[in-house]
Amino acid sequence: MQGWIALENGSVFFGDSFGYPKTVEGELVFNTSMTGYQEALTDPSYAGQILMFTFPQIGNYGCNKENYESERIQTKACIVKEWCRHPHQGEENFDEWLTREKIPGLEGIDTRELTIITRESGTLRAVISTDGKMTPEEGVKRAKKMAWPSDSNLVAEVSTKKVYKKGNKGPRVTLFDWGVKQSIVTNLAEKNKVTVVPWNYTAEQVRKTKPDLIFMSNGPGDPDHPEMKIVVETIQELTKEYPTIGICLGHQILGLALGGETYKLKYGHRGGNQPVKDVKTEDVYITSQNHGFALHKLPKNVKETFINLNDGTCEGISGKNCWSVQFHPEAAPGPMDANVLFEKVGEMING
Repeated sequence: MQGWIALENGSVFFGDSFGYPKTVEGELVFNTSMTGYQEALTDPSYAGQILMFTFPQIGNYGCNKENYESERIQTKACIVKEWCRHPHQGEENFDEWLTREKIPGLEGIDTRELTIITRESGTLRAVISTDGKMTPEEGVKRAKKMAWPSDSNLVAEVSTKKVYKKGNKGPRVTLFDWGVKQSIVTNLAEKNKVTVVPWNYTAEQVRKTKPDLIFMSNGPGDPDHPEMKIVVETIQELTKEYPTIGICLGHQILGLALGGETYKLKYGHRGGNQPVKDVKTEDVYITSQNHGFALHKLPKNVKETFINLNDGTCEGISGKNCWSVQFHPEAAPGPMDANVLFEKVGEMING
């Protein structure tokens, strides 16, 4: 069956539908990774978004539950140039997986042209339809009127609802789940006793977990959302008492807590090939990233530790007893260059 995606700028692209027949709206973003499609689609940082892969064929090694970064697919829909009908491994093919997860897919679109439009115009609101329940003209009108996903508190939607623990040895790490990837939990649990807590856990509740270190996860949406103000205030309080580390959204929240500001990037950084430079050593890492906002206007007492070599944006900061990075040291998917940063967790705890 034919499907389409309609953009708020009036563009319409037609393709072949697969996955679950549905009409949905979301923010169109693209990912440049060549592998790791399951990890990307189940990353809670993509909540509210329609994910397009720039790599021409997706699904060529099948789909398995073990590659999930959360309990389900988090994107609204998926767009590919082509999905692989006969993967050489896996329990399901890409179409079967999306169908079971009730996620619409669209293939056969010129993803290169759609990526160029996104890069030139910036991230666009979009409607995708694969069930024939709406016309493309109606889709354009709906895209123009829809709210931006980041207008909602997406963190509250994807965060764990209850406390859980991982790891049986080592120091105690309390991890704020703002949309955490399970690969982050797994990395931390190798050498630490990890307690994962909901997004809005108070400072007093955190103290009762008796942490040796506070860790702030990745997540979706606007770090400066009104409902996240209380989270920023909590982190301001906790950084005075405990060593604190953040990744991605956690990096942005730490920056806000230390007096910086955030802004929305034109089309974000999403993929496994983002080069960042360590300001002090000038070492360059190729990193995995997934974010649409960035830090700037840092106060003088906060050091910028990493910068993005493509656009010069802030990729890391450090303050008194705290540090954070915008990129994902755990990769999943992506290069493992920056995985060494997890070793610094122990260094922070031991002083």
